[in-house]
Parts: sequence; C-alpha cells; structure tokens
Amino acid sequence: MSDPSFRILYLMTEPFGMGGVQSDLKALGPHFVSRGHQVTVACPDGDQLHVLEKGGVNHVPFTVHFRTLGEFREQAKALRSLIERVNPTVLAPQSIRASWVCHAAAKTFPLARVTTVHNIHTNANALFAGVILNRASHLVIFESDHEHRRLMRLGLSGKKTRVIPSGIDTRTFYREDRATAPRLRSLLPGIGPGTVIFGCVARLSEEKAHKDLLDAYAVVRRSYPDTRLVLVGDGPLWEDLEGRARKLGILSFVHFAGQRSNVREWLNLFDAFTLASTRESLPRAAREAMACGLPVIATRVGATREAVRDGENGILVPPSNVDALARAMLHLLLEPETRQRMGERSLAMIAERFSQDRWFDDNETVYREASALAGAHAPGAIGAALLRTAAVL
Repeated sequence: MSDPSFRILYLMTEPFGMGGVQSDLKALGPHFVSRGHQVTVACPDGDQLHVLEKGGVNHVPFTVHFRTLGEFREQAKALRSLIERVNPTVLAPQSIRASWVCHAAAKTFPLARVTTVHNIHTNANALFAGVILNRASHLVIFESDHEHRRLMRLGLSGKKTRVIPSGIDTRTFYREDRATAPRLRSLLPGIGPGTVIFGCVARLSEEKAHKDLLDAYAVVRRSYPDTRLVLVGDGPLWEDLEGRARKLGILSFVHFAGQRSNVREWLNLFDAFTLASTRESLPRAAREAMACGLPVIATRVGATREAVRDGENGILVPPSNVDALARAMLHLLLEPETRQRMGERSLAMIAERFSQDRWFDDNETVYREASALAGAHAPGAIGAALLRTAAVL
C-alpha cells in the first residue's frame, strides 16, 4: 500500500499577502501539515507569510515572471532545480501561468501536476487557458462552476476537471449575539441603536468599485440619515475614495476602518454586506459575511451568483449601476424582516455548499490519489493513470 501522506509543492505567481489564493493556502496548508503531509509554497515574499510558517508550511522565495522565451526557459530551469530540492509527490500550480512553467520544468518527472483555477480575469487569457491546461496539467480543480463552464466551452477536457468550492471557516466566522457590537459602535460617531450599517470588507482597489458604493450610499443617505457605511480594508485608492466621499458630502458618515484582524467583529456590526465589484471569482469576503448571518448585496459578476442567490440570501445588481445598487440598499434598509430572512438563508448556504471540512476532505482526497502515482508510472503515463483514479473519486 502506498504512503497515505503526500509532499505538495504549491506554485503561486503573486506575493503572499492578502488575496483569495493566499487565503485558500493559509487554510489548506496548515490543515494538511496537521494531517501529516509536507507542504511547501513557492512564491514571492509577502506580509502574510507568518501565517504559513506558524502552521508548519515551508516557504521558498520564487518568482514566476517572464516576457520572452529565454526568460521562460530560465524560469523552467530554476523551477526544475527547486523541484529536485523539495522532492514533492504533487505539483500544485495556482494559475495558468504557473501551470505552463510547471509543465516545462517537470514533464520528465514522474509526479502529477494538479492545477487549481481560482479566477481568470480577462477573456483574452481565458481564450488560451483550455489549450494550455489540456497539455500542462493532469487534473484541474475549479473553485466555481462559472470558471469551469467557461473553460469547458473553450476546449478544456471535461475528463480532467473537478469543481471543489473553497470553504469558509465557521469557527472563525460566525454570527455573534451582538455582544461586541456596542464596543465597535462606540468607535463610530453618531451611531444609535436604530442606525442601519452597510459594510464592505475588500481591498481598496479599482476592481472592487468602492466609488460606485459611495455614490449609491450618497443616494441612500439623502433620504435616510440614520445610516452609516463602513469600509474595512486598505489599498491604493484610500485617498481617492476619501476625496470622493468628501465631494459627495458623506465623509462624516463613511468610516474607513483600514485593514483589520478582527474581521468577524466588524461583520457582526453590519446589517447588510455590500460588494460593488466589477470583477470577482467566488468572493470569499461575501461568503464570510454569509457565515456571520448577513444578507449580501453584490454585483452580478463572475461566480458571485453561486454564493449570492437573488431574492434568497441577498440581492444581485448589474455592475457599475449605481441606481440599482442604491435601490437594493434602500430595499434592505426599509425591510428588516427581509434582512433577517436572507441572513438565515446565508447561514444555511454556508453549511450546504461552502463547508470548510468538505473542502479540506475533497482536496486531500485528490492530492492523496495524485501522490500515490508518483514514481509508480512513467512521466508520460501519469496523466492517464490519474484520470482513471479521479474518475471514481
């Protein structure tokens, strides 16, 4: 019988800071270590590496960046050297670019390459993704049905795909009895017991469209002054967004909370979670809000509709449509019973579809099966062997 543990090498293209891929690995990595597996993450440095290291995950500084064929070959050579040093039984690239480099570096090694696709931001990148993954990866894990269907339409073989939605840690994110809310409310000037608070947890960057959220809140504020907007997160647009709020005359009623470690407490302060993004995959922040029992207002982009079901646990609006966003905010503002009903449905959906334990188990099963093939087949036969095994998973 093969060794049930595995040695996995994750390859990321982005620094290990805040972000969806990083959040996934901060959960998966330490969990796998606790289960007796060896986990290494190769990526540029970042300010969240301490979470990996605390969980027993190894980090190797590595940058995937190339513009020419010569640079690509150098990257592949460097990765090959890293693979020989780490000696993984599974390679797990976390992007299309990383998958292509892994293929070039490891195609002669008898180990499986299992790619996870989180999000493909542009149609131009998606156009070639199916072709690249068909050749570069033995198995592809998708976090959303949206991206899965998208790449299937563009030629990716369905035999080598699995959809495993990332899970939410309900031991960290859960609905409180509002015991901490009075303390947090005391940080916000002018907050009363009946004040309705709209909130967002997201990086202050262009794709999150906080400007649309500010514009929509300005509409709400004109008619209903006993409201507040709280923005949790940091980013390059902070000053621009403060300036916009000042111009709209709502700066005194918008609280820029910055980056916070106690996100659950802030979520439990909110009455409704709002996300105005123009681009999303399967938004983790929205699902963390759902785990805290919140209704969610979000834009109909990417895989958002897989978490936010219009009329059930929230309201979906078109992206870049300030009027629709304002109407949705007003709807939840005026109907507390609807907020309560949608919040209950959010809690149920987390348990039904976004269980972290199920996410852990499904990923571990795939990696165990892939690892069992390492060294047991010639490099060219690994893919077919994994597909035969994966067919019964």
